[in-house]
Amino acid sequence: MNQFFNRIGGIIAFSCILASFVGCKGPAASAVKGNSISDSSLIAYKNSKHFLYLGFLVADGNDPVPSINPANSPDSVDFLEFFAGRDTTKANWRTAQAKGTKIVVCYFPKYAYFDGSVNDPATKVPGYVNPPGFNQKVPNAKSTYYHWAKNTYERDIDTSKLNGIDIDIESGTFGGEVPQSNGPNFLTAIAQYYGPNCTKCVVAAGGKKPTFFYDTDGSANDAAMYTPYQSNYDYVDFQAYTTGNHAWWGGGTQGFPPLVKMYGLNKLIFLVNGDSFVQANGVQVPPGSDSVVTASLYSYANWVKTNSGLGVGAYRMSRDYNHNPHFAVTRNAIQIMNPGK
Repeated sequence: MNQFFNRIGGIIAFSCILASFVGCKGPAASAVKGNSISDSSLIAYKNSKHFLYLGFLVADGNDPVPSINPANSPDSVDFLEFFAGRDTTKANWRTAQAKGTKIVVCYFPKYAYFDGSVNDPATKVPGYVNPPGFNQKVPNAKSTYYHWAKNTYERDIDTSKLNGIDIDIESGTFGGEVPQSNGPNFLTAIAQYYGPNCTKCVVAAGGKKPTFFYDTDGSANDAAMYTPYQSNYDYVDFQAYTTGNHAWWGGGTQGFPPLVKMYGLNKLIFLVNGDSFVQANGVQVPPGSDSVVTASLYSYANWVKTNSGLGVGAYRMSRDYNHNPHFAVTRNAIQIMNPGK
């Protein structure tokens, strides 16, 4: 999710949402009310059948420092994503993970490298100097991107003990050593280490493998990169933004059926654009956008619940920290989907 994308869309009316929260019980409700609940109960909730919530923590310096700390995120969030940096205190990661929250890292394809590249630490020749006017080797149809996938897995999963990867599939995220035409090769290399079909990954307790998110706004060639390989991906987080400028110009949930047909109801997590939440200084860009994106998220949550979908989430969930109480919109959306859990 490029944090520089903004969208302008229509306002989705909503009312009386908070009334539905009265009387909710269980882990999700406790997270909303601030009650204490054991980690084991939270893990049991996360492992139960429920609607999922995904939140991006964007560490680009534009949100309060506490907002990107995973330990401060609502207990009932299922997935957190590190984007444009991360909280550097690993103890904070472990606090969130102890509650059953999984943490994944988002990457742009254009910053990867392919086997044989001089940017690949496994294949770089010591003392190598590029000829004049030649910066790096050019990718081709035989590029496997094996070493990038391997090195990323070893860093994020083996060493950092995180839980998965998100690849941002947009027309503007390709380039460098991963042109869009090489997208299938790049993604199938990653699938060796992440997702339900990984063969070079370590399978954790309960048969859990590192999660693989296919993250898209529909602007890239999904027919080439998603359709033939959809079994490699655990989830699709679709940028269903109704604020700002973006490839998907959907006006709300009425545009969801074609997305379901394309990606599958059992994989889709619909994201709102948290760039449009109120900033720490109270500013909204554009003015009034906070209510728009809040209404969109609640609308998505209701749609998912009614249609037995998978879940919802927010790019830059970290900005929801600026609401009172912190992360109020996130908590409310979770309660809409999972009352009484």
